[in-house]
Amino acid sequence: MKPNANQEIYEKLSLLVNTFVDTHELSNEAFLKRALDSAFELIPDAEKGSIYINQDGVYRPVCARGYDLTILDRLSFTDTDLFIGFEYHDLSHIKAYQNYISKREDSKFSDEILQTFKALGTYQDFTSLYAPLVFDQQIIGLISLEKFVNKPYSKLCQDVLKFYAQSISNYYALKLRYDHEKRLYDQTIMSLVTAIEIKDPYTEGHARRVMLYSEWIGTALQLPSRELEKLKIAALLHDVGKIGISNDILNKPGRLTVDEFDQIKKHPDNAKKILTNLADFNDIVMMTYMHHEHFDGSGYPQGLKGDEINFGAHIIQVADAYDAMTSERSYRKAMTHEAAIQILLEDSGRQFHPDVVSAAVAILNLIKQTE
Repeated sequence: MKPNANQEIYEKLSLLVNTFVDTHELSNEAFLKRALDSAFELIPDAEKGSIYINQDGVYRPVCARGYDLTILDRLSFTDTDLFIGFEYHDLSHIKAYQNYISKREDSKFSDEILQTFKALGTYQDFTSLYAPLVFDQQIIGLISLEKFVNKPYSKLCQDVLKFYAQSISNYYALKLRYDHEKRLYDQTIMSLVTAIEIKDPYTEGHARRVMLYSEWIGTALQLPSRELEKLKIAALLHDVGKIGISNDILNKPGRLTVDEFDQIKKHPDNAKKILTNLADFNDIVMMTYMHHEHFDGSGYPQGLKGDEINFGAHIIQVADAYDAMTSERSYRKAMTHEAAIQILLEDSGRQFHPDVVSAAVAILNLIKQTE
């Protein structure tokens, strides 16, 4: 085999592999667009193409190459009017098909559809190579590649699209399952947040604001996207341990006694007990558990200091303190933004991590200026 042939095979294999790596960070549409674009590299005969996905019983184009997607959307269809036929019923083995259209049969389509075919260039004289996308023995979409000559695609092109459609189906199925689990995960988290707010109505919206401030600060500090997602979840759940605190203490209209505050100080331990048994929550548990630790070691529950404290917990602590200061409580009025910022600066290096305070002050001032 010639060296340049080896290089070509290597490049195509690399393209195929790269299509299906790091897909968890892509939206479904972005993943399908990546897959369609790489299909053109593997099947260079193709001139135009699209991927349709079944959305609530209607197949709609989610990405295209060479076509105007708004025009292509006029060709949305259901199972009953699918105008591309699949010749078999065993969906456990995907096949690829091709069809040459010399001219559409006008009697089979409405004038609107015929005009759409003409606008897309698929009224006559083209060859379509297509394959179904399958999930749980059901067709959930299709990938279709067109070229505008009366020349069939090679057997190799058919095999490539068959393999590609199977790979897209497998990965898309994983993404659908992941998205479903992510929705359940998010709903579980929001249920816990709602439980906190029901128990302590005075802090309604507090967790969401702390999450937002934490996200701003984390972004300013250039946290990686995965760390930022963990930070947001931990910020939402930072007070989940208050579920184990007496309502009388949480809803007391005046200042707390020393004994009552000692009870409040148990909520990080409670949070750790609540969240520890959830899979892949270790970093999140540590952030919620440590968000009352102080940079100088004067906080609780363990009196940790500096780098002994999870960095995300430092961020949540600043976000939590800022929101608490700028929110009204039963025993005091809300502070102004300026007063809260001044306290953050004064306690930088004592209660708060200096780097976090610097980032927080910059981003919170910027946001305040745009309001």
